[in-house]
Amino acid sequence: MILKWKGDSMATYNQEQQQLIDASLTHKVVGVAGAGTGKTTTILGRTQRILKEFNTGKVVLITFTRMAANDMRQRLMRQLNEKDARRVTVGTFHSIIGQLIRENAVDIGLQPSFSIIDENSTNVMYQSIIENNDTYYDLFTEWFIGPEGNPIDPKHTKLLKKDFKKFSDAISTMVNTSYPNELMTGQFGAETKNRLSKIWGYPPEMIDALLPTYHAIFKDSLALGRETNTVNYDHILFIGYLMTKSGMLDSYSDSIVHMIVDEYQDTNLLQDAFVRAVGGNKLTIVGDVDQAIYEFRGGKAELIDEHAKEAEVVNLTLNYRSFQPILDIGNTIIQKNESGKDIRQPLRANREFGEEFGGILQTHALFDKQESDHIISRIKFLMSKGVSTNDIAILVRSRMSIASINMALQKNKIPINDTTKFADFMKSDVMRDTLNFIKIFTNPKDIYAFMGILDRPKRGLGAKAIQTLQENAANHTLSVVEYLLSEHITELKPAMRKKVQSFVDVYQTLIDPNNQHMSLPDMVAYVLKETGYVEWVNGLKNNETHKRNFEILKGMVADFTKEYDEQHENYTLFDIANAFTFEMTSSIRQEDKDGVTIATIHGSKGLEWKHVIILGMEQENFPGNKVVDDADMESERRLMYVAVTRAKDSLWLCQSDHRITYGEQELTPSQFLDEAGELIVKKL
Repeated sequence: MILKWKGDSMATYNQEQQQLIDASLTHKVVGVAGAGTGKTTTILGRTQRILKEFNTGKVVLITFTRMAANDMRQRLMRQLNEKDARRVTVGTFHSIIGQLIRENAVDIGLQPSFSIIDENSTNVMYQSIIENNDTYYDLFTEWFIGPEGNPIDPKHTKLLKKDFKKFSDAISTMVNTSYPNELMTGQFGAETKNRLSKIWGYPPEMIDALLPTYHAIFKDSLALGRETNTVNYDHILFIGYLMTKSGMLDSYSDSIVHMIVDEYQDTNLLQDAFVRAVGGNKLTIVGDVDQAIYEFRGGKAELIDEHAKEAEVVNLTLNYRSFQPILDIGNTIIQKNESGKDIRQPLRANREFGEEFGGILQTHALFDKQESDHIISRIKFLMSKGVSTNDIAILVRSRMSIASINMALQKNKIPINDTTKFADFMKSDVMRDTLNFIKIFTNPKDIYAFMGILDRPKRGLGAKAIQTLQENAANHTLSVVEYLLSEHITELKPAMRKKVQSFVDVYQTLIDPNNQHMSLPDMVAYVLKETGYVEWVNGLKNNETHKRNFEILKGMVADFTKEYDEQHENYTLFDIANAFTFEMTSSIRQEDKDGVTIATIHGSKGLEWKHVIILGMEQENFPGNKVVDDADMESERRLMYVAVTRAKDSLWLCQSDHRITYGEQELTPSQFLDEAGELIVKKL
């Protein structure tokens, strides 16, 4: 065993970890890191070795989520001196490429002040493109309403907002699933078409009909982005790819001594192209094919296998999280997958058996209410032994499985941390409106942000008013915001001028050079107060949620400011406001809550609990009912593997013959229970 770098939480590296740390720095390296094997700690150790080997040059660490990036950055700052810390860039693909786009904005046809548009604005953007092109509109009307204007719903005679959202989601999937050259040319191969057919649920003939139009709209959206100085979140990766193709990032690549990319099993084709172009052979990729569960977002686990053929491969198999019987179940199920078989090695436990081991259980219930009673009894037993509810998780393949247990937990007054709810703070009105206010400050051409906040709070300014402002502004070759700040505003009727005046006053205050010393928290507080937004929200019925969201926002702004302070010097209000909107547009923050965690398996990735309960162990539920081929089954098996390997001390697999959400339908046990077989030590 070898001593770790000072500051880390564990005392030693094991032999496998040290092998990855010491691997080549001039030849590509693939780290196959199983669940719970100390992957992040090893990456940090390798980073420190790189810094020691090279006195100059950058090290780039790319992670899959902002949360993971922040965690890694904080750990590095505790371990490195200031000089070395500034040589390391840590971020997600989108944050790193987004910064490169900003640095090269003028060469791309943008201004450095460009803003990232969120999901709502993206839907509006695609709606405007489709509605302003008769060919697009007629095609989609025929496909989604019918040639006679006679859809299933007789009232549905024109394209609706939900239809435009569907188009927006479809184009996003196309961008994140396709090969870069396909996006360049619009010529899509059979492999991509098959993937899109599965994800979209469209027959092959419809894929062939729609793809050319989707690609044309995608190209139009790139052009519209240059006009409005905005970048669609899904465009960031493609623009990054274009920059590598043009040679624009050659000097950036030359400045890097090594690139490390984590969670490579979730990497899509555009991200892979960027890594190959910028990282070259100065590259370490770390991932686990068996934990690839984001194919629907474009993740392509096979990329690890492809890199492994031309790289030094190091396996991390010593698991510090779980007891061996838990790992045995995961190993047994996942070994049936063909993908990854050439590089897969079974996980082995570092933990020795002790009283903490709670066993592997299986419950068979006639109804999910009976199942819930068993689970409640188990949770109460664990609590009586001093186990915190924070150490217990209930994982589900589908949200349809949680109705009964949710009610049972509430009835028994057991605290719940339900991460499956759609009503996430990041999508709340308070967060969205605040970001739009700040985006307008940093990018006056962002018409989507402007449309989002012109009537927030309510001023009686609807679509007609926005159209008038757009037309007047266009007549003077100005953006709407520039028009409102100009002498031409006198063209407006007095009533309309009065309605927009509070917005104009706030904006003028923010852009005053004398106010550039204002902090981001002060800016947010000022905007929300002076626009009348806080007063308006407080006057709404049932405003407790809004008030709570204000508090969350306050904390989030403070946290971001602290992080930004640690990484930057001599920045302006404009700089931090721009960075804040970028990060928040691309982030979803889950509020930390005490209680038994209820999470989807997708949402559990990267987390762990002492005691894990997996619900819905029935065929057609888990594995899911959309399995049509071996590839689909392999995906389901990877999900099961991820769920199992979240457990540290005990694992409980729950199967019920009937569930509320499935009505009278009788369910059969999941095939994963058979595959686990005798490894399940106790059945109830």
